Amino acid sequence: MIWTLKIKVCGMRPECSRLIEIDSGASFLALHDAIQEAVDFADDHMFEFYVGRNPGNRAFSIGGDPDWDSFDPVKTYGRILLKDVWPLPEGMKLFYLFDFGDNWLFQITKTRRKDKTPEQGVKYPRVVEAKGENPEQYPDWNDDDEDY
Repeated sequence: MIWTLKIKVCGMRPECSRLIEIDSGASFLALHDAIQEAVDFADDHMFEFYVGRNPGNRAFSIGGDPDWDSFDPVKTYGRILLKDVWPLPEGMKLFYLFDFGDNWLFQITKTRRKDKTPEQGVKYPRVVEAKGENPEQYPDWNDDDEDY
């Protein structure tokens, strides 16, 4: 089945969100790649998916609590499928944290749009709707403000 997920950058004003169609049998690694592409980020930092009532309330990490010294998100999230996590427990939300320095946080919601069968010739995942500008992953630094 093809699901429609809303990916929203937490705390960004004006709002930045993307609707992504993705196969329910896709891995969380595929979702990570889709989010990176949807907001035009360079995939050059660690990331994790977790579930909580709000961004600051982590109930559990998808794939278990990682040992950060040996954590490999590609191996971990490459084996966990979206359909294995949904439906989420009552009152819980899914979050994607990218870049543990800049802490880009995204809330992921399965929309109420009807699940559908894959369309012939369509490549999934794909962005079907975009709201707002992409966040600027690496803002330009003002050379006058840098101390070396």
